[in-house]
Amino acid sequence: MILTGTGVCGGTAVGTLVLLSGLLDLDRTTKTSSSSSEESLILLRSAVEASRVEIEELTETARARLGSEHAAIIHAQVLVLDDPEWLDPIVEAIGRGASPEAAVGLVSEEVAGLLAALADEYLKERASDVLDVAQRVVGHLTGRSRSQELSDLRGDVIIGAHELTPTDTINLDLSVVRGIVTEVGARTSHAAIIARQLGIPAVVGATGLLAAATSGQLVIVNGDDGTCVINPDAASVKAASVSAAARSHRPVITERVVTRDGIGVTVMANASSPEDVERAVRFGADGIGLFRTEFLYMQSDGLPDEMQQFTYYDAVATAAEGRPVTFRTLDVGGDKPVPGLPMPAEENPFLGVRGIRLALQHRAVLEDQFRALARTAARHPGISVMVPMVSGLEELDDVREVMAAAIPEAVFSFGTMVEVPSIVMLVREIVDEVDFLSVGTNDLTAYLLAADRGNRDLEYLYTEFHPAVLRVLHRIRVHADETPVSVCGEFAGDPRSLALLLGMGYRSLSVSAPLVPEIKARVRAMNVSAISPVVERLLKARRHADVDRCLVELSEAEA
Repeated sequence: MILTGTGVCGGTAVGTLVLLSGLLDLDRTTKTSSSSSEESLILLRSAVEASRVEIEELTETARARLGSEHAAIIHAQVLVLDDPEWLDPIVEAIGRGASPEAAVGLVSEEVAGLLAALADEYLKERASDVLDVAQRVVGHLTGRSRSQELSDLRGDVIIGAHELTPTDTINLDLSVVRGIVTEVGARTSHAAIIARQLGIPAVVGATGLLAAATSGQLVIVNGDDGTCVINPDAASVKAASVSAAARSHRPVITERVVTRDGIGVTVMANASSPEDVERAVRFGADGIGLFRTEFLYMQSDGLPDEMQQFTYYDAVATAAEGRPVTFRTLDVGGDKPVPGLPMPAEENPFLGVRGIRLALQHRAVLEDQFRALARTAARHPGISVMVPMVSGLEELDDVREVMAAAIPEAVFSFGTMVEVPSIVMLVREIVDEVDFLSVGTNDLTAYLLAADRGNRDLEYLYTEFHPAVLRVLHRIRVHADETPVSVCGEFAGDPRSLALLLGMGYRSLSVSAPLVPEIKARVRAMNVSAISPVVERLLKARRHADVDRCLVELSEAEA
């Protein structure tokens, strides 16, 4: 039997299915407490504190395995434990006679439902955090938890569930777990993002999994085509096993790679901390194509001054061990608040004061950042700086004015992100003003299609493989002419897009650090001249079905 969903991390995995239980689906009618309210509250406080300790431990695990950005996803759950809008109703329900596990479950589902119904995508994503925390607290109250289920796994395992939480995912033992399949989920959910960072083949949205399968069955998960095969035949198992083995034994390639027909490709990594940069170096990255400076601001009690920033950026450049590093200036807004920087609430922060728009409203903050980056560039070669969310030449004029006020002369290469459609129409003019471009495919796709990538109702629409997005990517590369252009969004790390981007003429990619070895190996095996005719046909595609057919041709041309 074959279930079809959405592949969120490429690769093939074969293993024995282990279905995880849910913790919030208990029979509500039996949940009155046999203990006093005081005793129940003691149990609740104990479970909350135990959960806090676990979340802190998981945060450090995430920091070591995935870096600061993804550790922040996990650590955000501590805020739920301290939120009176979550905790107070639970205490009140216990006072009315509910058992602590019933109170946690009912209140959490209600709070998560309210958050999921909001228009603000940042707050909508908090719904999964609330449910994740609730499952952890209920696990301590009932003596059964996901962490226990995941602790005694043996052999080659495929984890199956209705839905995996971010902490479930970061808790997976990669020496045992070979793949993931869930009934619900999206490419942009935190659990899916973490799965990609860990490099686990994963399929979400495989409707009917729990009804069709049982623990102990042999399954194949294909994260490339989004399928899960239950009880596959021997030939399918053999083919999938060969594919999985080849992927798991892929070596780290430290040098810059060249295609079979002699085209050099730079494969860099995205990072958010010095530790992230060290990981990228270990994975063989040619440099850091996107360093997100905003995480320094988010982790500080107030705005970091020039010296604090210089110390941090210097550590980043040192960790790169001579490799080039491209720093993106502060990229925050109403959906990503920063301590010490006033940001009034906006009805639509996605289209509001964010990125360079916000920085230009606080020029002293931008000047400090430029000075710190200039000092870093004076000590380390290969430093570049780019600005986010530029929508026109006037903004670049303003940025240069701030830069001139901050530093006597630029000692770094200066570029801009391409993520707003207006810039796409001005690429020929923009390249006269900058040294390089970096295409942020996540935001560019969302703005181009008017579809939020975090909205599960629009998953069918949000895709970088939309004919319009592909033509825009081609337009950027062609109109940039000789100006260096890199791609740093998630599209750069999608196995299906590699041949497509190289066929369009892109020669620099920046991806999640764990993906670097796979991307480099695939580049070495590729013949760009053989795939170029297919790319030309793909760029004439009128519908998704046309794109899908060409992607199959590209895959065959690669083989």
